[in-house]
Amino acid sequence: MKTPRRHSISGVARQRLRYDDRPGISPVDIAEHNSRTTLRLLRRRGPLTRRELSKELGLTEPAITGIVRRLAVAGLVSERKRSTTGHYTAAEFGLRGEAACSLGVRIGKRDGEIILMDFAGEIVRRQSFETHDDLIATAADFRRTAGLGTLVGCGVATSPGPFMDRHQIKSALTRQSQEPVFLDDTEAAIEAERALGTGDREGGLVMILIDCSVRAGLLIGGRVFRGIHGRAGQIGEMRSGVDGASLDEVATLKSLERCLASGPADRDRWVATAARHLHEAVLAVSGFIAPGAILIGGSLPEDVLDAVVERMSRERDDKIRDLVIAPWIQQVRRATLPWGGVTVGAALRPLDAITLPDTRE
Repeated sequence: MKTPRRHSISGVARQRLRYDDRPGISPVDIAEHNSRTTLRLLRRRGPLTRRELSKELGLTEPAITGIVRRLAVAGLVSERKRSTTGHYTAAEFGLRGEAACSLGVRIGKRDGEIILMDFAGEIVRRQSFETHDDLIATAADFRRTAGLGTLVGCGVATSPGPFMDRHQIKSALTRQSQEPVFLDDTEAAIEAERALGTGDREGGLVMILIDCSVRAGLLIGGRVFRGIHGRAGQIGEMRSGVDGASLDEVATLKSLERCLASGPADRDRWVATAARHLHEAVLAVSGFIAPGAILIGGSLPEDVLDAVVERMSRERDDKIRDLVIAPWIQQVRRATLPWGGVTVGAALRPLDAITLPDTRE
């Protein structure tokens, strides 16, 4: 039976004009999407069988066979027999770490960090730096470690008010690889959490970073939400509580250092104040977008970060019990990679953008 042609409201048959460049989804687009989704899943979960890939991705096993064959031809995936005590041994597929590598750089207000990451997401080398010359020397050293032809790019995550400007960063890194890709540190932290941490959560994700300022990254509908002029997530200026203090005044690394200068006993007081104000911000965010996960990271000392998260959990329980029944207020949790995730997320960006073979060939 012949399918009737679709008509517009006027009754005239719709025709796609030759010069119409509106985006569409072609078989090539679908193959590209499925291949990249498979790579991300293997990086997150490690080697998987056809059946496991089929279950996770919602694709048929023949479709999975075509995807892994394409990736194997590109040298990105290898096949091996899974170790088992049974008689039947299934083939599993994993990423070839040596297939490619990338540089990830974090530039903060006080210092920075650079890593060399392989294609499987393993960190080969890591080094902190405090000057422009240190970055140049370390990047050159990492390039020699990577070898010729395997370095696919460099991602740079910057914090607000970094100690190096973009021109200095480019001059230090462009000579070692292609021109670097820049992203905000909150966006990089989200990339790392999606790839190696909590994954894509239903309802989205909020990542709060604390160092010399307080800021948040928002993942909504699978995309990072930046807002007008990239101002989304600038929660450090939010004022809350009876004292009307902003988060940047009471919940940053600088405010903690000032508090500890008065004596170690003031640590608990700082934790209580910071947690109370941070939880007010969490309530505001949760009320608007009800995210699937709210994570906290940053450069706070490990024990202090854990104490803040624990205190915020108590604040949440008190709010729910005493004020309002609000199950949409997510439990705040510590990020999988509280501060290192920024550098990891920067390194993942070039690996995710690696060129795949054309399915039409």
